[in-house]
Amino acid sequence: MGALAAWWRRRFARREEFTFEPPSSSHQQVFETPLPSAVYGLDFRARFTVHWRLDLTSGVRHNAPRSAAINDIVRRAKAVTERAMLVHHAALQHQLGDELAAERQVEGTHVWARAEGVELSADEADLEMARKHIELLRTTTVRQAERDAERAEIRYLRDEVLTDLSTATIWWLYRSGYQVEQAVALAPQLDQLVRIAAQRRDGHWAETLVTSFESALPRLTDGHRQDLRLHLAKALGIYGGPAVATEFAEQVGLPHQNGAKPLP
Repeated sequence: MGALAAWWRRRFARREEFTFEPPSSSHQQVFETPLPSAVYGLDFRARFTVHWRLDLTSGVRHNAPRSAAINDIVRRAKAVTERAMLVHHAALQHQLGDELAAERQVEGTHVWARAEGVELSADEADLEMARKHIELLRTTTVRQAERDAERAEIRYLRDEVLTDLSTATIWWLYRSGYQVEQAVALAPQLDQLVRIAAQRRDGHWAETLVTSFESALPRLTDGHRQDLRLHLAKALGIYGGPAVATEFAEQVGLPHQNGAKPLP
């Protein structure tokens, strides 16, 4: 009986040394789909081969592993393309190929997915529209920069130069090569300009609001000045309603969305 018991223990121990692991299965499918670009309505055309395998030891399951794999690859691809312009499709194809080549587990499933053979292109008609869109953005950016420069120059003259006769005279002397006699002769005209500038104190509340913030933050860059206006418009829209936000946007030169709202 002792020998039999020892044999049984040895046999049971050997059984514990081996663990059955079901083999993983691999699948693939060619898939084509449009992918969004940074401009709504202008899409990339994508084609790639989706590869997926099932990890049966993961402890989780998914009833449609093929759909889970394809959906995950498309989601990963969108995260790359939706920030890019259509005209960059050639370089973006390699970036997308690099991103999708990494095999990753689809969250919450036993599916692992990757893609290869990535092809990314765009219709010529959409490319032409994308080029026009870029040109409009460039024009708008230049015009906005010009307006910001004009506003900055006006604020400088109004708030720092034409504050009193002595400041205005010194400013004119500096800008004209210190021609003292001409400065003395122009004193009456400069004094009149100072009085005219003083009458601007009844400006629109939106301009006063922006000026106050920019005076408190004199080191703001042009880009941050635009961000400041956007944040103020958003706050006014929340607490004052769309009409107040729209009035503010019109006064400070913010673009409107669909002709109705200053912010998305």
